[in-house]
Order: sequence, then C-alpha cells, then structure tokens
Amino acid sequence: MNIQNLSIASLLAVITLSGSPLFAKENKEPPAYEYGMPLDIAHAIRIEVPSSQVCEVVRAKMTYVDTQGEIRQVSYLQQAEACSIQ
Repeated sequence: MNIQNLSIASLLAVITLSGSPLFAKENKEPPAYEYGMPLDIAHAIRIEVPSSQVCEVVRAKMTYVDTQGEIRQVSYLQQAEACSIQ
C-alpha cells in the first residue's frame, strides 16, 4: 500500500467518524405521545403518516412550533389511510 492510498483511506476514516454525530441527530426518533402528555402546539408544520396497503396502526410524526417559537416533534399512533377506504 503506497502513501497516497494510505492518506486517502485515513482521510475517509476521519470524515466518516466526524460526521457520524451529525447523522445520529437527524435519525433520532421523536418522543412518543402518551395519554395526558402536555403538548404546547402553536402551529403544526407537517404531519407524516407512513403509507400502508393494509388496515393497521401506524406511527405518525408531527412537526410543530410551540408557543416559545421552538420547532418540536412528537410521534403518535393512528390508523393507516387504508382503514378509511375499506
């Protein structure tokens, strides 16, 4: 293995390891809603519901702005869209 290949491999390893905390933050699941949990929703931004071909319970995710102006997320359970079609 020559010095150029070793340098490239080292650079890729450093980039991969330094970037992993950034990706970990993006993949973090939002807290799951529990009955009685206080929610401070001033404005809903987006609601994401996974698509499903069968009638089942799916985990949806809501992104919202609270009254302090912070963007937050919460996940919750709901019936899939396929349930309303049947």
